[in-house]
Amino acid sequence: MSLELNSAAANMAYKEQIQRLTVTGGAMPSVEETLERLAVTFVVCDIMVHDNSLVCAEDEAEAAGLSKTNPDFSVIPIRQNGRLTSYFDRDTGRTKEITVDDLISGGMSLLDLVEFLEDREFAFVLNRRHIDGYVHFSDLNHHLVKLTFYMILEAVERLGLDSLRPVGSDQEYLRENLPSARFQQIAAQYKRAGDAGRSPFSYLNIADVLRLAVKEGSFQLEDHLIRDMKRMRDGAAHVLANLVSDYDDVKRLANVKRKCLRILGA
Repeated sequence: MSLELNSAAANMAYKEQIQRLTVTGGAMPSVEETLERLAVTFVVCDIMVHDNSLVCAEDEAEAAGLSKTNPDFSVIPIRQNGRLTSYFDRDTGRTKEITVDDLISGGMSLLDLVEFLEDREFAFVLNRRHIDGYVHFSDLNHHLVKLTFYMILEAVERLGLDSLRPVGSDQEYLRENLPSARFQQIAAQYKRAGDAGRSPFSYLNIADVLRLAVKEGSFQLEDHLIRDMKRMRDGAAHVLANLVSDYDDVKRLANVKRKCLRILGA
């Protein structure tokens, strides 16, 4: 199957999941209801690498060898008597026992996982007093994490848009409050749409909306955070894009999460 077909199928599944989260009995739920669903619907065990799918070793020597042949893996777990007991750390070249600090609950929400991974790159997942899997910061690119952030950022964008109070026509308001070059882009898109264009506001992106809300005094946001929000929204909206490209992005994602929840009053 071609990449295009795979992408189309993934996009369809993605949209169906969004619809299940946002529509109840034909009505759009409140921001509070959506956030509550996100908090309980998606958890760590939904995105972790399960125990039986891990590349494991039986001792330290084998783990070191597997680490060399699998350089993309930062950790090689060691299984003894059917249980994960330790791991080989690629970066330090040392074997370490799995301790309480290395464990998280499989029932932890994905929003809480983001903050947990600010302080460490990976964890082993505990379910029913048994290590059942492994999660790495790269798993924040899982489509369920992206769906969660898509919903949160959409709620922030909607709140920002609702806070705007244009005086006069929409076009005049945007002409006065957007940078000239950006206004020209939006005006050209609106003109090309012809009768299909409902309003110039339809062509604003999340960064435009947030900057307008800041200008009106509705929100307090630093511009670097607005840029991060737009980047995360773009990553969340596209199946083949990433939310995090390196470990530094985890901190950015956590900051976006905290600010969004603060704006939404959650």
